[in-house]
Amino acid sequence: MPNYSYKALDPTGITETGVLIAENLSEAQEELKNRRLIPINLKESKNRFNISLFRKISSSKLSLITRQLSTLINGGIPVDQALDSVAKQIDSPLIKGKLSNISNKVKAGFKLSESLEDHPESFDRLYCSLVRAGETSGDLGMVLEKTSDFLERKSKISQDIIGALVYPFILFSIAIVVIVLLLSFVVPEVVSQFSSLNRDLPFITKSLLFLSSVFTSYLFYASIFITGLIGFITIRSIGYELFRSKLDKFFLSVPVLKNSLIDSDLSRFTNSLSILRSSNISIINALEISADTISNSYLRQQVKSTANKVAEGESLASSLEKIQVIPPLVTQMIENGERSGRLEEMLEKVSVYLEDKFQSSTKITMNLLEPLIVVFLGMFVALIVLAILLPLIQLNTLTLN
Repeated sequence: MPNYSYKALDPTGITETGVLIAENLSEAQEELKNRRLIPINLKESKNRFNISLFRKISSSKLSLITRQLSTLINGGIPVDQALDSVAKQIDSPLIKGKLSNISNKVKAGFKLSESLEDHPESFDRLYCSLVRAGETSGDLGMVLEKTSDFLERKSKISQDIIGALVYPFILFSIAIVVIVLLLSFVVPEVVSQFSSLNRDLPFITKSLLFLSSVFTSYLFYASIFITGLIGFITIRSIGYELFRSKLDKFFLSVPVLKNSLIDSDLSRFTNSLSILRSSNISIINALEISADTISNSYLRQQVKSTANKVAEGESLASSLEKIQVIPPLVTQMIENGERSGRLEEMLEKVSVYLEDKFQSSTKITMNLLEPLIVVFLGMFVALIVLAILLPLIQLNTLTLN
């Protein structure tokens, strides 16, 4: 639905500006009337870059909104009034407009879950399913509180990943830039001084000169462009989804990387599955919905295939056990949960265990990666210094002789 920016007067005569979401201009005018606002200027906002990323509510903000809604609803505030109250505390006109639009639909007689489905870029299938389950059970406030906890943990894992990679990435980028600059400008200028000696240069010096000639050659950059073009054509021909699935499958075979990927994905999956099952959503639907929280496309496809096996009567643990990348400890804990009749509780424990394991392994890996990059850069600079010093030593020896 299009966005409409407005400038209006409230009942006290104060000017108010903002953005609202409506099907057409008439509906936008009706919504302003419902808010008891007198429109001064109302027009459709033209978004030059119509990308859902800019219209999506971030996980951290969505968690905060959900937490506030659960608090108000648990306090006995009606859903539409709770939405209006939360919207007033939001600074972003876009988010405020979405909440106001959802509130108006609720006031018109729609369920909250139905109103949220109009904004799939912000409220995914999992979120809407949990809200629907809360409405059915009559305990919407409790379900929203659990959903907020899940979103906070999900956001924390994402922030941990980004935070852990930022510093090594910057350090590695600086190292590459320094090496390229040294090979492109410093090494050729210095080593060229020894060319007039008509002497055989040391192996290290000749190797660095070769690397330097590669980095300063147009053929090198042309080959990179051609390789990228061939890669792009290959991806288009086989399909992006198939390419991503094969790439994600390869990532799961990399020794250091696979454990972190599996732990983070399975932590989100088991946590969401626990919440869905606690909300009395069938195991088949819960598996299909919670599988969407897995970022690795290959693992996501494997987990989604277990829904059919469970529908045929196979246990959850035995169907997950056939996925080779899932650790045996996870399937054993799930099996114990199924046998004891406490599957939801065991899934929550698995999620907490995997999240703690992911955080500790990521911290250790990053602590090792940072000094390794520094050592790599230091060794390369040392090689460059050695490549320059060896001809000088050779020249000095000849002079003394």
